[in-house]
Amino acid sequence: MRSLSYHFWRKRIHMKKTVIFIAALLTLSWIVPGFIFGREAAANDPVLNFEHVWKTIDRNYGQFQVKHVDWDALYRVYRPMVTAATTDQELWDILLAMLDHLNDAHLALADGKRRIGGGRNNGLFTNDEFSLELVKSKYLQGKFTEALGGSFISGWLAAGVGYLYIGDLKDGLDQITKTIDAMMAEFAKARVMVVDVRNNPGGTGRAVEIVAGRFADCRRHFETNRTRYGPKHDDFWPENFRHIEPGGPLQFTGPTVLLTDRISASAAEGFTMAMRVLPHVTVVGDTTEGAFSSQFPEKMPNGWTLWVAYKESRDHEGVCWDGVGIPPDLRVINTAADIAAGRDRMLEFARMYLEKGAPALQDEAKSLVDVKISLVDEYVRLAKDKGAEAAVAMLNRERTAGSGLYYFVPDEVMQQAVSFLARRQYAEAVGLLRACREDFPNLAHTYALMAQAYIGLGDVASAEASMKEGETIEPMFSWERSQIEQARLALRKAKLGSAGELFGKALAEGGVPAAEKKLQELLAGRESNGPVFDEGDFNALGYRLLQENNIDAALFVFEKNTQLFPGSGNAWDSLGEALAKAGRKEQAIASYRKSLELDPNNRNGREMLKKLEQ
Repeated sequence: MRSLSYHFWRKRIHMKKTVIFIAALLTLSWIVPGFIFGREAAANDPVLNFEHVWKTIDRNYGQFQVKHVDWDALYRVYRPMVTAATTDQELWDILLAMLDHLNDAHLALADGKRRIGGGRNNGLFTNDEFSLELVKSKYLQGKFTEALGGSFISGWLAAGVGYLYIGDLKDGLDQITKTIDAMMAEFAKARVMVVDVRNNPGGTGRAVEIVAGRFADCRRHFETNRTRYGPKHDDFWPENFRHIEPGGPLQFTGPTVLLTDRISASAAEGFTMAMRVLPHVTVVGDTTEGAFSSQFPEKMPNGWTLWVAYKESRDHEGVCWDGVGIPPDLRVINTAADIAAGRDRMLEFARMYLEKGAPALQDEAKSLVDVKISLVDEYVRLAKDKGAEAAVAMLNRERTAGSGLYYFVPDEVMQQAVSFLARRQYAEAVGLLRACREDFPNLAHTYALMAQAYIGLGDVASAEASMKEGETIEPMFSWERSQIEQARLALRKAKLGSAGELFGKALAEGGVPAAEKKLQELLAGRESNGPVFDEGDFNALGYRLLQENNIDAALFVFEKNTQLFPGSGNAWDSLGEALAKAGRKEQAIASYRKSLELDPNNRNGREMLKKLEQ
């Protein structure tokens, strides 16, 4: 688990004083129940957690308007149900009942063991109406190709009838690109195609555009979305336009059937939305699940996770299918009895429709109306070809012109700025973020990202000025606060130095003894204005050594990280990974268990622990 987090160091208290202190608390606890663990008791307070969920959704949910939901009225219904005596299970049920009114599968609760959404599916639809094994054993002729763990399957239903199954779109974009291009090459001689996204739970939005682009005839608009940002339910950033266009060395533009079912969800629905604007594509099957909005995780006080859908999504004609699902052009469904009897009616119909029906091209002229160009994409292209200065000049010119040909939205700015920072393209990041600050001055994390870019350029004064300017802006998302804290931490390290980097230098130059000595020196200044202790720096050093196959040194660093940040589930997860790589299975298991104890939502740790305990 390589995400980086920061924890503040707490001083050790002398054992004798600790015993006396705890004894005093125990005495007080007879008078004030729960006083010993006051913070834990407060964090688990049912009323506090209900309020946290309601307020977070009120502040960030993106589809109150399109769904005509009176959120205040729902508060008056459900808030009285929660008291200090409400149990965890009762709170769970009350919250889900409230969320269910929004009919949004991307609005969900998770507690580390289960995740339940508020969409219309909510466990009602099962996958017993589809069998991939039946497709492979009965319908595919001859050899077929499987890639990415079976997420992509290509083969032939008959001579000239190609079949592409997409089980999910969760792999890396480079892997998906290579896989789809290799498979499209197999279909160079296909007359017609069946593309199947049944039982597909989703993936990433960019993967949608990559794969759908292999079937595109030209650039077409398929979705418009807006991000909720502001205290009012109708506070949104400008519209973001999503397009598909021909991509890769080969595109198939012959008659195509796209198969969908009620478990086709999230990115699979984005893919359906993209494919259905192509004149040569007919959607066959059942209505999709109806989960479109992007989501982010919000940590609740009691440790549960609330997944918040924060966008409003519409198709190219302005229709919002969230909570409803995209209907097929031609409805054909399987039953569990069909599958049990060894028959896939949907697939059989798709083949007959293509071979005998000779479907005509559909009129998709509306997908050509709002075909716009992203100014962020143009900025990236020009920065690469002619440099940051030319890109900034173009960006400023087109924003001023307001021709309507281009669009400029914070979503894309933030994603690209993070990418620039990761590649150390600091000048490019600053140019883009300055424009965003001018057009959207109330976007809190712009200032934090800009500060980090200035730090990369060595301009600490401008970084401090940016952070000071951003102090007056109220963050709307919880993760913005994390970004702001990261920027503050980066600024402190720029001024005071990094303990992790100095520790790593000592380790490289003098080995473990020198590193031990250096660490003691650094710890002496930890509570003053000495170099900054950042868990992420120590974690990054450990992974760098692990990648170099210097396992002993990596273990040494990861062990030190758990000692420095004993309350970090991430630190224990990283140590577990290194111990597993070193062949120290039992110790790795213990480390992963500790990680999960500290962070029950650590999915990576849970999966690794399961593998180790087999």
